[in-house]
Amino acid sequence: MRHPQPVDSMVYPRHSGVATFMRYPHIPDARGLDVAVVGVPFDTAAGYRVGARLAPRAIRDHSSQVRLHHPIHDVTVHERIRIADYGDVRTSPFEIEKTFDWITEEFDKIHAHGCRTIAVGGDHGITYPILRAVAKHHGPVAIVQVDSHTDTHDLQFGYKLTHATPFRRAHEGGLIDPKKVMQLGIRGSLFYRDDLAWSKDHYRMVPMHEIHRRGMDGVVAEMRELIGTAPVYLSFDIDGLDPSCAPGTGVPEIGGLSTWQGMQVIHGLVGLNLVGADVVEVSPPCDSNDITSIVAAQLLFEIASVFAVRGRVDRPER
Repeated sequence: MRHPQPVDSMVYPRHSGVATFMRYPHIPDARGLDVAVVGVPFDTAAGYRVGARLAPRAIRDHSSQVRLHHPIHDVTVHERIRIADYGDVRTSPFEIEKTFDWITEEFDKIHAHGCRTIAVGGDHGITYPILRAVAKHHGPVAIVQVDSHTDTHDLQFGYKLTHATPFRRAHEGGLIDPKKVMQLGIRGSLFYRDDLAWSKDHYRMVPMHEIHRRGMDGVVAEMRELIGTAPVYLSFDIDGLDPSCAPGTGVPEIGGLSTWQGMQVIHGLVGLNLVGADVVEVSPPCDSNDITSIVAAQLLFEIASVFAVRGRVDRPER
């Protein structure tokens, strides 16, 4: 089977044509694919500034500028793996639980074919229903979470399913391996003195001030040792980056990662058993000159390249 081919940007200019993720073909069927890039246009679980429901469309548009070959890893993504734009999951802007069920069902269907996923949110609440599907096929996973917030609250305004609670729900559901969770970039003011206590008690939380002191090489080395051979899921909240690099997000916090530091985290996953990833909390209405959508598109390419370095994976017969 020939690998799906992206649009040739030296024949059809990058500003032309229908926008798909990184100009890969739109294939709404995971059979035969190694990686599906999936839009999740949903932000009803967000508690402050919204707009992330518009991110998959905006990021598709700006991903057209991304070229195909990764010079550091020396891979051309679509030559190493079969990758395509799967399209968007069905969502309802009025129903969180129903939308979460739809997300789980769709990602379950994709992973059942042995295909990995890169999800494009959407608010961070979508990670929980995605993990329900991923863990069904890979067991409890290690987590690398890039974020300014822990997202391990029990409740937000009395609700259990919000963008502040996904990892608490995943933990309770046995979807993650608590000994192999690293939260990178946590920072900012708190509502209450003990807001970070739960994460500190259960996970390896690396606050941003520690990263600034240590540097990325040591942090990435620790991350790789913590994960080992376990299946790992990357959840990249765009607010993990400093707002000077990614202003278009719902809850920006100063003092965050640079884009290069964020890329170093992703590069650190090369050679590990990455089974899924997401980029969330991009809010185009909050953006400035489309900077954040452009950054997110580049991060998607970095993540896709990690899958490409690994190459094709064995899949169950269907």
